[in-house]
Formats: sequence, structure tokens, C-alpha cells
Amino acid sequence: MDRDEHAMFIDALPKQQRMLAQSGCLVLPFFRQLGCPLCQPKKQSGLNYFASAWCALENIFLAATNEGLACAFRIPIGDEAARVKRQVCAPEDYELACFLAIGHPAPNAYLPRQHPIDLNAHLHFGTW
Repeated sequence: MDRDEHAMFIDALPKQQRMLAQSGCLVLPFFRQLGCPLCQPKKQSGLNYFASAWCALENIFLAATNEGLACAFRIPIGDEAARVKRQVCAPEDYELACFLAIGHPAPNAYLPRQHPIDLNAHLHFGTW
């Protein structure tokens, strides 16, 4: 991790906690995981439920951004997912994908330094 990535990480963690706690809307997206534990799929198609949940989340991000809103998400750590499942009485075969906060962006939000990307160095036509 370089210095800029580290600075972004240090800035992001407490900000994520505040965003989740103070958001105008906190979404708890669950998905039904059928047939096998998420981290032990018997075949690759066993991950389709998980992938579908993340496709839906991406669309929520895009729609919220189109409406002038901001989003922050955090993946549950430790026993957070199990505690949330108990708190909201989620069925046993459902998994919590993430915590998703949606709200109005702060007008003075810190924007971390982004590394410029040279697209010509990353685009390849007819070759790898």
C-alpha cells in the first residue's frame, strides 16, 4: 500500500462509521444463499446469488448518484452479519451483503488524491 492509499484508508474508516450511523437511509441488503455456504460453493454457479446481490447494489449506487445522493458501504466484519440477522429476524439461509448508507453528500467532503491513469498503457487491441 503506497502513501496515498494509506491516507485514503485512514480517512475512510471513521468516515464510513459516521456515514452509516448518520445516513438518511441505511439499507441492509440480504440475499438468499441456496444449497451451500457462500464460502464453500459446490460449483461455480453456487455464487450466482451473491453476484446478483452485488449487481443490484451497483444499480442502487448508480440510481442514487443520478439523484444527487451519495452512498457508502461497508462489508460486515466479525460476527456483525449474524448479529444483524438475529436483530431483524432474517431467515437462516439469507446472507447480509453489506451495510449501505444513502444520503446527501457533505458540501465540504474531503476528496482523496487520485492517481492519474494512462489509458494507452492499459488498453490492448488484438493482444494481451
